[in-house]
Amino acid sequence: MRNLNTNPINIAIDKNYDSDFCGSIPLNLVNLIQPHGLLLVLDKAELQIVQASENLKELFSLPVDDFLEQPLSAYLPASQFSDIQEKIIRQNSQDKIPFSLTFTANAKTVFFTALVHPKDEYILVELEENAPATSDNSFIGLYQQIKYITSLLKQADSTVAAAHITVNEIKRITNFDKVMVYQFDPQWNGIVIAQAKEDDMDDYMGLRFPASDVPKQARDLYFRNPYRLIPTRSYQPVGLIPVINPLTMRFTDLSDCNLRSVATVHLEYLRNMQIMASMSLPIIFDDKLWGLISCHHKTPLNLSYELRSSLELLSGIVSAQLAAKEKENAMTLRVQLQEIYANLLEQIYNQPSFTEGLLTGETNLLALLNLAGVAVVYDGATIVLGQTPNEQEIKELIYWLRRHELNKLYVTNALPAEYARSQEYKEIASGLLAIAINPEQGEYILGFRPEVLQTIEWGGNPNQAIQMEPDGKSYHPRNSFATYQETVKQTSLPWAFEEIEVAHALRSAVLEKIIKENY
Repeated sequence: MRNLNTNPINIAIDKNYDSDFCGSIPLNLVNLIQPHGLLLVLDKAELQIVQASENLKELFSLPVDDFLEQPLSAYLPASQFSDIQEKIIRQNSQDKIPFSLTFTANAKTVFFTALVHPKDEYILVELEENAPATSDNSFIGLYQQIKYITSLLKQADSTVAAAHITVNEIKRITNFDKVMVYQFDPQWNGIVIAQAKEDDMDDYMGLRFPASDVPKQARDLYFRNPYRLIPTRSYQPVGLIPVINPLTMRFTDLSDCNLRSVATVHLEYLRNMQIMASMSLPIIFDDKLWGLISCHHKTPLNLSYELRSSLELLSGIVSAQLAAKEKENAMTLRVQLQEIYANLLEQIYNQPSFTEGLLTGETNLLALLNLAGVAVVYDGATIVLGQTPNEQEIKELIYWLRRHELNKLYVTNALPAEYARSQEYKEIASGLLAIAINPEQGEYILGFRPEVLQTIEWGGNPNQAIQMEPDGKSYHPRNSFATYQETVKQTSLPWAFEEIEVAHALRSAVLEKIIKENY
């Protein structure tokens, strides 16, 4: 068998660690923000302040109530307010609009970087004090860094190579103690495929983390937020005044806010990891969350807005480069398969029967579908090649396929979990690809893959990822991330999409050949 699809990300795991409980907790209606910024909620008609974060009082020494029902224009230069008005009016999408604002209240002037989020019923304005640009975070300096990293990524010859460049370069420009690229498997568990770290940081390279560590609602929010920054886990959350949004009579939806407060359980998770600050950026392509760039620091760390914006741009570039590498790999496999398929097709049409064409000659079905064994059950005969179950076991397997009405193509890399009788011959047939020829008559082409014992190394015991309180409502994350090994049994190498694709084409070719043989 050719050595394809052996990437650890493709190892099948029979248990679902994507917790429904964790995934059901709303993260966007917390009504709290982190204290490194301010939040204003404006009405859309007059741009009046209808809700504001409590820390407005600390910065300007005025009660928050004094700002409510006041127009934003009262605190900004006329030119800046006109600019905001114009851009909001002309903005048709929900994209975040950045501004530099000079905010004056109670005889105090503060320079802010602002993000404006137009919503259906109101407008959110996030404000962070704007530190003066340095040579390290000036536009030209950061542009040069991004161009340099982009050129390195283009030279990478694989997904993993591009991931290693990413972590090394982000660590260099941000000074985070650890940077990782974390790829999701098909069941949303994550595996660290690249890592750059200080010597005293825990080594997570190659470790897998259960899906409950990044539950569904957290994954969904990455499509709305370019990054998630926690400058320090030991912050005191800041509430909004009034608590209920007067425009909606509900909690304000903070899905789009970078400042949105973090779930207590996640802060506990960081503490158990001995991490004080973190930042994560999504890797998205083909409208799917492929993975995360995860950054950790032992002490508080708040990156400048300019540097964060550069990382936002860089995550998009990394996403595009990784997508290109993945598509290149898929195309390479597709080309290999098409070459074998063309040779096999020629044999099928040059032989008296399709069975001879599939199983004899210079090319055979084993090579096309990366099989250890194949059985063709047709016209009252069973012809085998390579390692297969015995004839009686094949008959029983076909009966099971027919009973479950698997009438075109059936594919699994964990047959013993779906068909218990196959546990008796799991060593030679943990994987099955069944091509139906005439299922009513029990006629199939069966391709077998052997069991491949594979060891997964978890970052902590995934069975203890969530520890519930006796009340059944609150929970805690695991407090140990020591390597936990699990051996995956009764599974084969997984089937690539391109292999399934060519199997469909083969089925059509065989049916066409049968029609020509009979008519």
